Amino acid sequence: MIHTYNEYHLGDQLIHLHYLRKVCKENPHLDFTHHCQEQYHAQLLPLTEDAPILLRDLSIPPQAYNAWIGYKNFFYNHGARRDWVVFHQSWFDYLSDRLEVANPIACREDFLFDYPALGAPTRYDFDYLIINSPPASGQLPDFDPQFFANRARDLANEGIKVVTTYPTGVVPSTLEHHFTVTDIGVLSKGVKHIEAIDTGPLWTTFNKFNQDKVLSRTIYGTTSDRIDLAPNTVCKQHL
Repeated sequence: MIHTYNEYHLGDQLIHLHYLRKVCKENPHLDFTHHCQEQYHAQLLPLTEDAPILLRDLSIPPQAYNAWIGYKNFFYNHGARRDWVVFHQSWFDYLSDRLEVANPIACREDFLFDYPALGAPTRYDFDYLIINSPPASGQLPDFDPQFFANRARDLANEGIKVVTTYPTGVVPSTLEHHFTVTDIGVLSKGVKHIEAIDTGPLWTTFNKFNQDKVLSRTIYGTTSDRIDLAPNTVCKQHL
């Protein structure tokens, strides 16, 4: 049993578990336990249902591997940290060396989420999905919830069908309907455009089931200049 841990946020856990799933597929003799905040476990369970990965709390055994990208300043010292794909390929090379496995992430398409629950049929069709959940890691210093409420209102006034992840009082939100990040990933298969803060609910919208369906993506955040996971993706550092 190999133990990994990450003390930070939901997005970190999603990306790491996606990697672990691929490691397990290539190394069926390995089992993993991943330690993270218990509040995220219910959201993460769909990524473990067909893989030998257990979720546990932050009672971390001494032999566990730190799976945070900032471990030993790896992220902060990396020359390509502003390029999401290039950086994460390098990070998973480094983590794979520590785990003594081959890195299963060979190209950008390997980052697209593909766990079975995302293959469920979508029940809704919207023109725009706006991921306006408040960022928890300071990745958008000028975050203003009113910016996204105004954006949703303007689109809705044009007769465009819009859904947000955080309530605006203007259009439906996934939070009000108790959607998980998996539900949001499924929902994203029925939208034409995604406008998003670089935060947890964004990542499952990068999946193999919608890669040719979403026409454009605009991502707000100061962490990356480039998130080259899908065509027609633009990164902006300011609202």
